Amino acid sequence: MAAPLPPEAQFHIEVIKLLLQVATSDDRVTREEIDSIIDTARGFSVPLTELSALTRCLQEGHPLPPPNLGILREDPRAVLDAVHTLIAGHVHESEIAMARQIRELLGIAP
Repeated sequence: MAAPLPPEAQFHIEVIKLLLQVATSDDRVTREEIDSIIDTARGFSVPLTELSALTRCLQEGHPLPPPNLGILREDPRAVLDAVHTLIAGHVHESEIAMARQIRELLGIAP
């Protein structure tokens, strides 16, 4: 049985789950989005087992696990920074809408 992850590691995993949701919100995932998410995961030191499980969902067409909003609310600014980094430069309308929803769900005023 694997040891429970420290709170910071769990937060980072939840951010990656959210980024994957944002990336797929326009029903496609670009190479740039994948590269950005992987770079963010590496920067966060997300365990490879967790990242592999999430990417396998994408590859096999399975639903992505939803992020835990309670955990994400612990640092909403860091979450939004990660989302803005992901969508910078190639913003699709659905990604803008999702960023607005995320702000709302995290309790951040526009």
